[in-house]
Amino acid sequence: MLKDKGSVVIFGQSFPIDFFEYLMEHFKEAFSHSSLSIEEAFRELDNYNLIIETSQDTNAHDYMSTLPGSERKRIIEEMKQMIVFKGAQFGVLGEPFTDPKQTDYFFKKFFDYFEPYFSYYVKFDEEGNYDKIATFHNLDILFYNLPQRKTAYEKAYNMQRDNLNAFDYAMGLDDITIKDVIKINEIVNASDDDINPGYKKTDNDIIGASFTPVQKQNVPFEMQKLFREYKENFGIEIEDPSETGISTEEKYRRICNILRREAIFHIRFERIHPFSDGNGRTGRIILNHNLLKSGIAPVLITGVMSDDYRGYIDRYDIEGFAKMLLSSSSQQITNWMSMKKGKSLPKKENISNDDLAELTAYETPMEESVKNKAKRLLDYRNLFLF
Repeated sequence: MLKDKGSVVIFGQSFPIDFFEYLMEHFKEAFSHSSLSIEEAFRELDNYNLIIETSQDTNAHDYMSTLPGSERKRIIEEMKQMIVFKGAQFGVLGEPFTDPKQTDYFFKKFFDYFEPYFSYYVKFDEEGNYDKIATFHNLDILFYNLPQRKTAYEKAYNMQRDNLNAFDYAMGLDDITIKDVIKINEIVNASDDDINPGYKKTDNDIIGASFTPVQKQNVPFEMQKLFREYKENFGIEIEDPSETGISTEEKYRRICNILRREAIFHIRFERIHPFSDGNGRTGRIILNHNLLKSGIAPVLITGVMSDDYRGYIDRYDIEGFAKMLLSSSSQQITNWMSMKKGKSLPKKENISNDDLAELTAYETPMEESVKNKAKRLLDYRNLFLF
């Protein structure tokens, strides 16, 4: 990033460092949701949330609360045993379940997050008596969906956290080397135990693409070639667009040349597809690092832009992608300048990476629902804030 006497210069506009850091905090929150892979993970989570929330019986929950404590405890213990029995049938326990005295052990080990949901899935007959058989079958909804929801939740928020951590790591670098690119991808995939660090070990394809990514054995050579040619600016004349005394037309020309250079790098990087997973996330982090280093506002590739974005990569359309970068970057600086005119820092939401970890919220179904919806609303607000 271009710094000048305690300020950061973007598009020739000077921002106090404190204010710029505030802007970047909001940008990276939006950036973490602009990944198609992360959005897909959150959509999967939303699907399971919908199943769980719409299958709950609030009348059963309310009626359960009116029962004597001893009766509620007896029903809960039977429901625990039912869940553990179902787990044994599907081999979840890893050992036989033959003694009801083992219920607490297995339940705490595998299913303790089920209990807050029990009162929403218990069944009573028309006379208000506990219906054990109906309850056993009704628990299938919970048994088949709650573990999947838990996995989807962890996947979505882990991917988001890893993307933010990789973004922070990259923004702390003066220059990004090939070694740094490998590290960025490693951080992007930190929560995926199935991904081995480093370049891809098997050849991969891009769904819907008309080209074939570089074969695994050729990746090191192609990456070296890409970085060598990038240092030479791909033969494009690169000059400082923030230089004083130049005309608006000259400033625009210089910005467009920088965007062409970054478009070439990004398209070639994605077509090399050097890693098993996270190529898009890694590439867009590098892209924004390079833009900021050149004094140009960062960009978001949102879901509505995804078809065009993929098309530019597929067709090797440098000019088309450069125009997309110009549009997104211009929108970013326009919003930043508008906020700068306010002359003070806007109120900042108190949501951090640590807060994400605390949002697992399995205390009760309703508490989780409220927190999840509130977080998603904030996420979408951030996505279109800048």
